[in-house]
Amino acid sequence: MALEQLMTSAKQILCALFALILPFMGIGRPALGAKAPAPETVRIMSFNVRDGEYDRGEIVPQVVADYLPDSVGFQECEGTWYLTLRTYLPDYGIVGVGRLTGAPLLGESTAIMYRNDKYRLIDWGTFWLSETPDRVSIGWDAKYHRTCTWAILENKETGARYAHVNTHLDNAGSEARVKGLELVIEKAESFDMPVVITGDFNFPKGSDLYNTLVASSLTDSAEIAVSADSGCTAHGYKDVTEGNPIDFVCVNDRITDVRSYNIVREKYNDRFVSDHYPIFADMVF
Repeated sequence: MALEQLMTSAKQILCALFALILPFMGIGRPALGAKAPAPETVRIMSFNVRDGEYDRGEIVPQVVADYLPDSVGFQECEGTWYLTLRTYLPDYGIVGVGRLTGAPLLGESTAIMYRNDKYRLIDWGTFWLSETPDRVSIGWDAKYHRTCTWAILENKETGARYAHVNTHLDNAGSEARVKGLELVIEKAESFDMPVVITGDFNFPKGSDLYNTLVASSLTDSAEIAVSADSGCTAHGYKDVTEGNPIDFVCVNDRITDVRSYNIVREKYNDRFVSDHYPIFADMVF
């Protein structure tokens, strides 16, 4: 573990240096709101940005800027992505800690960004999907350390609050997915307010674990949306749409008015924005 953490720290130093030179590479801050939501709706996005491959540094922030989500849950948000997003989206705040370090910027995180022009951050935290969720740890038969980040956001104008819970379940350990999902559901159910849950769950729609998820107090936004896209969300850089999603935007029973569920399949500069399609849901609390 010491070697792994050392390698991670070295990588993050290089990531930080890379982020510092981004402004000198001709990449300007993107304009906001080209495809903004309707004023009365709240837009929640989930986006696995894939660690590494930072040559996509100009298009990942552009997706967020174009669609202007109220909050977005990222998966595989390593230090360079953290810095890049913070640099090019100054109208957003960001919270999250590295899964191996427990520190911001240092390592891959399940970060949450939120519109700081519209929302006040009331509280936030990260826990590990393990038997010891309050400290850096790996759980059960997981291949990787996995985390869940949550944030409570308050509308500056109305005072209304909601909680955003964002996670990335393990891709290899079956017990880790079962137990990790239990922890995520437990956390989501602990909030006495509207709750949105985003993540790369690493199980497909229609599977036993998906049925466990929607059998709780949570609902897949795609299932109650007035209009909804369908198809896969993880595509592996191939032009595919058929299949079941493994990324979801879910809501609790305080949210019943979901206007749309959308899969962002468009390319930017003729390139995929990641190996997952970003997804978002527009809703009214």
